[in-house]
Amino acid sequence: MATCMGEVFTWSLRNQTALPDDVVGIHTYHDKTQAASQGQLYLEERQQHSEGQDIAWTPKNKRPEKLRDTLKELEDLLSHHRLVHVRWRSRRILQVVLSNLVSVTYVLSGHSGDLDKIFLDKSMMTKVNTDAASDAYLCEQFLITVYPDRNKLDYAYFVKRPPLGETIKRLEKLSTWEPKVSQVEIPGPIGRRLDRKLSVNTRQDTVLVWWTASSEEAWPWSPMNTDKDRANLVLYSIHGPNIGLLTFTRSECDPIHAGFSDLQPHRFFTVEQAMGAGSETSAQSCTYEIIQGKIQRTNVTAIQLKGHLTCQGRNPSEDKLILGCGDGSVVLIDDHRKTSSARRADLIAADVAWHPTGTVFFLISVRGDIQVLDLALTSLRIQLVSEEPSPQRVLPLSKLFRVPVTVKELCWCLSDPQSAEWNGDYTDAMFIHCDRGPPCLFLFHLGVVSRERFSCLELLKEYIKHNQIPDAILLLENMNWDTHGSVCYSCLSAIVNHLLRKPLNVEREGQLEVSLGTFYNPKRALSESTIMDFRDPISRLARRFFHHLLRYSRFDKAFLLAVDIGARDLFMDIHYMAQDKGEVALAEVAKRKADQIETEALESFDGLDDDLIFNGLNNQVPNNHQDGGQVLNGQDYNQSPQSWQPDYAYTQGYRPQNANTGTNRYLPYPDDVGVESDLIQDYTDALRIDDPSWIHSAGLHPHQQEESPNPETEEDDSSANVIHFGVV
Repeated sequence: MATCMGEVFTWSLRNQTALPDDVVGIHTYHDKTQAASQGQLYLEERQQHSEGQDIAWTPKNKRPEKLRDTLKELEDLLSHHRLVHVRWRSRRILQVVLSNLVSVTYVLSGHSGDLDKIFLDKSMMTKVNTDAASDAYLCEQFLITVYPDRNKLDYAYFVKRPPLGETIKRLEKLSTWEPKVSQVEIPGPIGRRLDRKLSVNTRQDTVLVWWTASSEEAWPWSPMNTDKDRANLVLYSIHGPNIGLLTFTRSECDPIHAGFSDLQPHRFFTVEQAMGAGSETSAQSCTYEIIQGKIQRTNVTAIQLKGHLTCQGRNPSEDKLILGCGDGSVVLIDDHRKTSSARRADLIAADVAWHPTGTVFFLISVRGDIQVLDLALTSLRIQLVSEEPSPQRVLPLSKLFRVPVTVKELCWCLSDPQSAEWNGDYTDAMFIHCDRGPPCLFLFHLGVVSRERFSCLELLKEYIKHNQIPDAILLLENMNWDTHGSVCYSCLSAIVNHLLRKPLNVEREGQLEVSLGTFYNPKRALSESTIMDFRDPISRLARRFFHHLLRYSRFDKAFLLAVDIGARDLFMDIHYMAQDKGEVALAEVAKRKADQIETEALESFDGLDDDLIFNGLNNQVPNNHQDGGQVLNGQDYNQSPQSWQPDYAYTQGYRPQNANTGTNRYLPYPDDVGVESDLIQDYTDALRIDDPSWIHSAGLHPHQQEESPNPETEEDDSSANVIHFGVV
């Protein structure tokens, strides 16, 4: 089966990690005296293997970094203070903020998850409030902190910050940037301990402060109890060193999460939970817009759950939402298709994190066990790098820790895979935040040849390679043609090409039908632009499926497919094949259907042909062709295609609907495209004359003839006047 592989790095010197002898994909740091007291058999061999990969076994303590001493100091800080903010600044730089406002910057190695440097910054501890922060946000421009016991927000604006991009190249204390600290009041209840959280939009000019407040909570009566006191969603606007209250509101239900959109700076999402009678639980996915300085709820999606919410995660495209429940179920809400699906996971998820490509997401339990599912809720196998293949549905990281840990958060690195930091193979990094435990890093191996990282196409190819065709089709069904049309077509083509190479049976026939049905019969109608972009290449795949059916004498299914495609040549193929097989009745029906399509096609062009000839006879204009037909009306139409060229030609799929009217809405009229009537007349005359030798006998270009023959005067009444347009 398709398997994910990775490595785990624990940045700790406290010997909290067990190292199985057959697993080489887990790394931790050791003291120099640890080897003598360790009873493992292959510890020396493991050390040689790690150092051979340029991964430190014992951190160095050279000046000025003094990595070993800094790591010990950091572990002491982590054991007493919570981690409130995690931010990947690049693939090699991870920055976190503790509840006492100590900033920690990890500098990673370029080829692994090993540490090169740790930078501790305690300068902000004395600049702002000394209380323990419940959440914080740190960027190159400012630092924002909120507290559980105080309805105050601290805003530190960096006056002398370095130029954009220079902060990554050099590590400095935040105090050297001269922070200017201001404080604003947060609306809401006073005198209560609230776990306030922060979210900042992509423009970094709006801050959202939110907290959990039960909608059924008893409020004491007070004449001053206003909407401002009840608010739990508060917005602040930022203008350089100034920060001010923008607006506030109260959510309908109890918010579990709130955060700004990564695509729209004036939009934020919430996931709210409401407890009903008994054990009934309902969740609401809400979308809010900031319109003229006010918060307006624009969309609400409600769903009934079997257990209380434990985690949530929205994919990078922001059209899918994953909800984890306390009973172990996982719910996927698809906003684009307006559907929801659920399955039972093998663990109770404490957090969920989508891979940056949006193809898979990771579930992790409180104890650290990991499960991987794709966007169709199909479980993938996962294992650490080891001597023997040992894929499992759940990666039991909890067994690797000697002391139980409590996992709080997963955070993927969102750095660009095409950046200059690429080192020969793709390894996506995910930080595992353990509450007051050792910081961990999971490196997701994608291989050397995976130039597309871990896209849906790469995963689908893995499914095909392991003969998981139903999983590949299910993945394709859950993809969005309107936003990822090219990837969807590549996936569809890969599935169809694989199945057409195999002998046809009932199972593969159904799989081909379902695969093509993702485009021809989607659960939600595709946009017209998507249909126009991919109709022709997918029709060629459908034609290959048609001839594949004919090879195995599946005449009934081939006939139905030919009716959907509506092409005359397909019915003629059925006609000849049925004659060879002795199916006389089917051959006659196919022949009549082919003749019917040909007749309808000719009738649909009659009205258009009359208009073309009429315009050519009554709208004669001087000849504007010069230099062998390179210039038309002063425009070089050979360099810039016009709308009457083949890119705008009549399309096969819309012939039946235009047969009754005798018009073609996809072929523009001459007046609309600006084509000279004499050019249209010469083109139609050349198509109508079976023997164009009169042109060459005169030794002139058709446009150089003094007089053009009049179709009305030279037409033979005894013969049909047919224009041969060829295959359209």
